[in-house]
Amino acid sequence: MKYLHQITYAIPTLNSALTLDTTLHSLKNQVNVDVNIIVVDSSSTDSTLEICQKWGVKTIYAEKGNIYRAINCGLANATTEWVAYINSDDWLYCDSLAKLIALGNKENADVVYGRCDYTDEYGRFVYSYEPCKPQYIESAFLSSTLGFSQQTTIFRKTLFDSLNGFDESYFLSGDRDFFVRALQKGAKFSFLDDFPVACFRLHQNQLSSSRMDEHRQEGKKIAELMSKKINAVNKIDLIKWRFSNLGHYGLRFLRQSLLCGRPTYTQNINLDKLHSKSNDIL
Repeated sequence: MKYLHQITYAIPTLNSALTLDTTLHSLKNQVNVDVNIIVVDSSSTDSTLEICQKWGVKTIYAEKGNIYRAINCGLANATTEWVAYINSDDWLYCDSLAKLIALGNKENADVVYGRCDYTDEYGRFVYSYEPCKPQYIESAFLSSTLGFSQQTTIFRKTLFDSLNGFDESYFLSGDRDFFVRALQKGAKFSFLDDFPVACFRLHQNQLSSSRMDEHRQEGKKIAELMSKKINAVNKIDLIKWRFSNLGHYGLRFLRQSLLCGRPTYTQNINLDKLHSKSNDIL
């Protein structure tokens, strides 16, 4: 079968058997895209490796302790023009990569991202969220905010190589650092203004929540490395972005309240600081 596009995905794993099937299924069934999948495992003791064998997925080993080390190991030898990574409990919709890659090629972009849906730990839809547009990305970075969901993002292998991959000195915010450095290098970001492309699974054990203080410190360090300081224009940009999400805030409150039978609004994630999950690999 001849595919229209190709991309390489790294998936860091550590005892990911409960959710890995969903992730692999979503990548294996992309429309018109040949997805080269590399699972980077850190000594799983459950059936993670058996699941990879069932799907015919290549696996390599990375020492436990840092998700960004695993991602770098997975993408280092990729030969496709486009690359990305996804956590072993998230997934992509089947037409997502064809749309993302087509837009990236059309606009000669280095980074392409889209909208994201958020589910509970069992995969039930909870809410969607509007990422910031490319013209607001710098303002988001200056406020220690990623501004878009990593699960929806693909980038060129040439960009990955020029940045020497992800900085392994970070444990929770290496993706934000990567995209900040990409922006500073002059990388072009493009936004797929279409239906959501990926699902982010929320759960209570996310390290970015349980280690929030460390997460904030890493974010502050990244913001300080930027040559600019946040100003009034940046703050106005952030207000515009947050205003664009008023509808999503309302729908989230309504859906959760209806499901629970009472007014409720869970706070298990800071919506203004979208980031990748580190799962249990740390």
